[in-house]
Amino acid sequence: MKDPQQQWKSWRSREILVREAGDTAPIPLEIRGVFGAQLSAHVVRRTETTQKVGYTATLWGRDRRRVVVPPDHNSIRLYRHSSDATFTGVGGWKARRLAEQDVEPVAGEMSGEGPWVLRIDEGTTKRLRITWNKGKYAGSLTLFGPADTTGRVLSAPDHTHETITVTGPGYLLLYAEHWSISTR
Repeated sequence: MKDPQQQWKSWRSREILVREAGDTAPIPLEIRGVFGAQLSAHVVRRTETTQKVGYTATLWGRDRRRVVVPPDHNSIRLYRHSSDATFTGVGGWKARRLAEQDVEPVAGEMSGEGPWVLRIDEGTTKRLRITWNKGKYAGSLTLFGPADTTGRVLSAPDHTHETITVTGPGYLLLYAEHWSISTR
């Protein structure tokens, strides 16, 4: 069996297959956007006869974001928007599949912009104190573990500050304009 492709790039909208048959683990991806354009990344489950779109992440300009393709999804559709009818941005987008060691483990004090992905190792339990969007509005924390086919939302829909206990293994998708975490 050949190795699955690990990197993709294009100037156009495109759907890419990121999961080979038999691959059942969540797949973390890193996507870099396009200067002067908006890029939408739709997680998709496609078969010969059907398609189901999961969550969508949006990138503005040259943003670099991370997403997780759940075990029951197999591709990601990247749609390039233009800011107006005459300007479609400069350059192309890039996406790459991340190895487990490329994803930072949850530890100590962390902050960032989302969507972003962190790792929680097997046998590890972490108590996460999270502030979403500098306390102004809620964000979302989803755990993608080996048994979570579509991911398990752990955050409350209306909390701007919350404490969540998480046990690994898995990937945590933090979806917010800004997030900060403390594990101490």
